[in-house]
Amino acid sequence: MRQNIELLVNKILREAKILSPPINSERLAESYFDLDFDCGKLNETELAGLKVTEKKIYVNETRAEELVANFGLKNFTIAHELGHWVLHRELVGKHTPQMEREADKFATYLLMPENFVRAEFAKLPVWLPAEMKLDSMAKKFCVSKKAMKIRLSQWELKLIYVDFAVFRR
Repeated sequence: MRQNIELLVNKILREAKILSPPINSERLAESYFDLDFDCGKLNETELAGLKVTEKKIYVNETRAEELVANFGLKNFTIAHELGHWVLHRELVGKHTPQMEREADKFATYLLMPENFVRAEFAKLPVWLPAEMKLDSMAKKFCVSKKAMKIRLSQWELKLIYVDFAVFRR
């Protein structure tokens, strides 16, 4: 299923003519998927939810400030809901842990496509400290540092930097 989701996302990115990061999931939801947004009361643990019959992504009004303050979280949350739209919309109300994992994978592939991540990572100076590399990549892709760290670890792209002090001895 992983490869099928990744292939599907790559097709969407091509059709939407997205050629480089960052990918704004809200804009993509509106322009490519023709979905609207609204605020609503959801379960307090949910950041957002999808109403298939209304073609809307609802942002939990009690957690809206949290999403506004953290664009990376908002971007990933909306991409996750897009994953449900693309992969599970016929299964409304039947969310399973497997479906949640698939929506997370969809969001990951959508916001951090492998070719984009590898290209941007290759541009970083080798000497740049690992934490700065991670921060730079997360900002470039508009995702959280945690999401980017997980994505980079999938290919063992090393966040290693050279400690020049070792060479000065």
